[in-house]
Amino acid sequence: MGLLGKFFHHSSGNHEEEIKSKGFEISECSFECDSCTSKFPASLKFDEEAELWDSTKPFGLHLLVSTGKSDWPHDATGESNTLSNAVAKWGSDHSQKYSQIGNIKVSTSSLSSDEFLTDDDYIKEQKGDILILPFFVWVKGVTIKETSSVLSSLIPDLIKFRNEKVTDLQIPTTYSTSFPSVRFEIDTSKSYVFLCSHRTRDKRCGVTAPIMKKEMDLHLRDLGLYRDVGDNTPNGVRVAFINHIGGHKYAANVIIYLRSSGKIIWLARCKPNNVVPIIDECIVNDGKVWPNNIRLLQKLDPIDW
Repeated sequence: MGLLGKFFHHSSGNHEEEIKSKGFEISECSFECDSCTSKFPASLKFDEEAELWDSTKPFGLHLLVSTGKSDWPHDATGESNTLSNAVAKWGSDHSQKYSQIGNIKVSTSSLSSDEFLTDDDYIKEQKGDILILPFFVWVKGVTIKETSSVLSSLIPDLIKFRNEKVTDLQIPTTYSTSFPSVRFEIDTSKSYVFLCSHRTRDKRCGVTAPIMKKEMDLHLRDLGLYRDVGDNTPNGVRVAFINHIGGHKYAANVIIYLRSSGKIIWLARCKPNNVVPIIDECIVNDGKVWPNNIRLLQKLDPIDW
């Protein structure tokens, strides 16, 4: 089946009007780049037929715990006495309270923590880092015991600051007074891209995510947008791994956060030859998409700090 035929086969009505109503543009470029020669192993099988549109639920808050790893236990946030478990518990306990902004998603990530932790530290009460998206704010050096209090203090303020279109955000001194060992920092990245690499849950994600990241990093380097660990030069793009987000059969899943526009793009059935178009159209051109590969589109109020 040719590309055009495949497009219409999957997308009844292709959702173009819905996409535009959400504040996104339809890309006129091909979703495939002929110059990319990388491929997934032929042994991997994916669902190439099911409708992707709205195949996952909207969310308004995404909390990502830094672990420096690319694979986790089957229940990545289920192990007691870990920071990821404390964050997940806070998310579950507060989901109803913040229902007006959407579901709360909690993930473990390959992002590195500022704290130098050993493997055993994740089953002890140690400090760690949490990235709060789509607010592009870090909570660094927070302990398990502090997690609930810190998030309960910070999250309502971030929502308020965004609603009031606060610019040049300065973290209130009350946070520093109440939590003297915790650092609150603004993330100046242009975009974050997350790939499910949770091999323990599904081998396909463990195989496809590293291939996708390698291709993304190469193209981002060509564009001067790549940011390695420790490089905090503003307006870069960071690509990282996260645990299971649903839809293994649609791998590779790609979640993109765009800072300046508040757009969230969740693509699926992505292959290595889609990487260049994804970066050029979704990130550089601020949210141009292909109807056939969308699981979810959201446009939230942008932040300007």
